[in-house]
Formats: sequence, C-alpha cells, structure tokens
Amino acid sequence: MNKRLRKKYRVGEFSELCFSFSFEYKGDVESPACEEFLRSLIEDCIEAQSLDCEGHLTEDACVITVCAIDPKATNQEQLDSVKTWLEAREDVEIKAFSPLMDRWYGV
Repeated sequence: MNKRLRKKYRVGEFSELCFSFSFEYKGDVESPACEEFLRSLIEDCIEAQSLDCEGHLTEDACVITVCAIDPKATNQEQLDSVKTWLEAREDVEIKAFSPLMDRWYGV
C-alpha cells in the first residue's frame, strides 16, 4: 500500500492509538462532589498529560475514550498514569480498562 493510502486509511506510520475505560462513581452523581471529580479527572489527569477524551453514560457506568492531542503520540505511560490516578480515588470503581488500541479499527 502506498503512503497516500496508508495516510487515508490511518494505517502503518499513520495509525492512531487510544484507550478506554469505564467506571462507576460511588456517590450521588448530581452532587457538587461528582462535578469536582469530573473536573479533576479532565483537568488534572487527562489534559495535564496533553490527552483528549470523549465519553458517554450507560445504565451502570461512565465510559471514557482517551487519546493524545496528537493521536500518534498516545503511549503506555499515559495509559498507566490515568489508571494509577483512578485507582488512587476511593470515590470511583473501575469497571474496565482497555489496552492501547487502534482508534479507528479497534485492534
């Protein structure tokens, strides 16, 4: 496959990595403490490492997908740092944490 197609399909040197995790907040999700937790998660954990995230709620968890602002720069150290930050919190229960995976193809 030539370079133009590799770039178009985001494969090879153009692949973009991400990771995802899900968690349950143990307290009242409508409380100021939950708002403070989410603010801290985004500002102190995600953005502090030049990461970006998107997420959604399910019936029993919040699911977050994270990648670096430059998606080709997402690495295992960033994943480990986010996981360690969450594990240190007593107000959340981690449901799942994925390894690094391809952002577009999920493998």
